[in-house]
Amino acid sequence: MFNDINEEMRQRNLRGIVVFGDTTLGNPDLTYVVGGNLARGGYYIKRFNHEPLLVTSNLDLGTARKLHRVKRISTFTEWGLEKLTRKHGRANAYPYLLLMILKKEGIQGKVALYGRNDLALGVRLVDQLRKLGVKVTGESSPTVLEAARETKSPAEINELQRTAGKTAKVVHSVMDVLRNMKRKRGRLHLGNRPATVGAVKKLIARELAMVDLVAPEGTIFAIGASGADPHNAGNPGDPIKHGKLVVFDIFPQAESGYWFDLTRSFVVGRADQKARHLFETVSDAQNASLDFLREGVSGDEAMDRACRVIEQRGYRTVREIFQGKAKGIPSGFTHSLGHGVGLTIGERPYLTFLSKDPLRKSQVVTVEPGVYLPRYGGVRIEDTVVITSRGVSYLAKVEKELELA
Repeated sequence: MFNDINEEMRQRNLRGIVVFGDTTLGNPDLTYVVGGNLARGGYYIKRFNHEPLLVTSNLDLGTARKLHRVKRISTFTEWGLEKLTRKHGRANAYPYLLLMILKKEGIQGKVALYGRNDLALGVRLVDQLRKLGVKVTGESSPTVLEAARETKSPAEINELQRTAGKTAKVVHSVMDVLRNMKRKRGRLHLGNRPATVGAVKKLIARELAMVDLVAPEGTIFAIGASGADPHNAGNPGDPIKHGKLVVFDIFPQAESGYWFDLTRSFVVGRADQKARHLFETVSDAQNASLDFLREGVSGDEAMDRACRVIEQRGYRTVREIFQGKAKGIPSGFTHSLGHGVGLTIGERPYLTFLSKDPLRKSQVVTVEPGVYLPRYGGVRIEDTVVITSRGVSYLAKVEKELELA
């Protein structure tokens, strides 16, 4: 959590951290430390065991003060950026500005830099700071901020729940529309137009907009054979047909920067026996994992539970790859069980065979087993849950039904 940053710095012997960027958009570390969105970003500087300082533009000063996470806020102008620019040139002004701030804040010793920025510019900034005598150090994952972001505060969980509730509303609405489609001249229709993947995606986009959510990375709505590829977004021209498996994976983002992730698989109308077997297998695998998850268990143990169920039903899993029995598998359970969700759609912790660390209370993870059969289709069922001492808590509950009839 946010309050863990000092402890994480102590463990790494860091005397200071700098989080920066031209904007918080697409910059989860900066969004996290400032507590919200700043259109023009800024510099967050923290000395170990001291209150942080945020330096931002004059235009964002009012917004920054409303975020309440950082009490000490000033502007680039107050720090003399314009004067430094005239003296050193725009490209060199920021290293001198940071050096001035670090000295004023009394930060001596190792300093780490964070934030998603252009790599070439970041490397140049590090080079310049080192030439000026700043002891910039790198980190392996998990970094200070990755470690802090792994567990969520009550406020973060509330924001995730709000995003989840809005997403659930969208999913319910879309599934109701699909359930009530009419057949005209042998084809299913959405209103007066043939029901296609493209038409459904437009419906999803409208519903998301109605609840103030966006889908920066799109939405997966794949029918039939397209659904056998886990991240196939779906062919817009594919018609929605009775009895064809659909993988509907929705992962929107709220204005606050927090995401949610949910997948449902179903058919419109009646399912055949193969689809029923796939659905029951994946549902049982997910339930086995969800029933097992709690504080103290590890991601690889949860992954094992899901694979065990799927293997018992006659499908292959990625266990074969980790055991060295195969370099890849063309069908079956072909991916990990889950990942963390917060200010990104895929972050620590991960539920894979490589995840040995015990899960902690207030971590938020997806649980999303899937089984995929090339040339036929796939089933994936995904929920995002909060880890507790006794089990898991769902951020939102959406029915898991195979047949929309």
